[in-house]
Amino acid sequence: MIGVNKTEAVAELMLNRPEARNALSRQLIAALSRELDRFEAAPDTRAIVVTGKPVFCAGADIAEMSGITVLQALAEDFSGCCERLARCTKPVIAAVEGYAIGGGCELIEMCDIVVAAEDARFGHPEITLGTLSGAGGTQRLARAVGRAKAMDLVLTGRLIGAAEAERIGLVSRVVPAGAARAAALDIARDLARQPPLAVRLAKEAVDRAVGFGLEDGLRLERRLFHLTFATGEFHRGMDDFLQRRAGRG
Repeated sequence: MIGVNKTEAVAELMLNRPEARNALSRQLIAALSRELDRFEAAPDTRAIVVTGKPVFCAGADIAEMSGITVLQALAEDFSGCCERLARCTKPVIAAVEGYAIGGGCELIEMCDIVVAAEDARFGHPEITLGTLSGAGGTQRLARAVGRAKAMDLVLTGRLIGAAEAERIGLVSRVVPAGAARAAALDIARDLARQPPLAVRLAKEAVDRAVGFGLEDGLRLERRLFHLTFATGEFHRGMDDFLQRRAGRG
């Protein structure tokens, strides 16, 4: 479910649930969290690359979420994403081929550097299901691209291409299709050669600069996300999504 490739000081973690386009099930989230814990604690690992095969990530696992009630969401503090990524003290580089949408977009918003293939697509279509992000999508997106663009993407649910994502500040670099993984690994190797303590402190400084008030915003977003499990709109949206997917065979 998580492919691991360790080369010298760089650890590559590959989401490998192709039958579900790397949708973030609880099992996949737990597996990714365990690997992040392992490499965070490893002194010989200085940078982490997150990739996906064959696409980066299609978001939360709607089939799994469709059975969750508001009481379960509140009791579990359910988010549908791997928040462990946001707490990593080592630099994390995302390599996006295909698309990163919904929870997949939340994953890249937790990373430090995002390399996107030129044909990759991004967005937060949660509104079309009758809900909103649960793991920082509204908060980190607004901090990355500003209020106006965040409102556009969150309220319409539209997807954008890599060129627009780079222009508005959602991704760091755009490379030719098929080249995102190699470019991300090159960046990771460069970072691994830098003084590790300086890298850690510099990362923390930048996070503090753009993250003032983030925790309060994350708490508010999570509670609003949980409330959507009680509105009826979210469950109807998930049911419609699953029926459309079943119709595609």
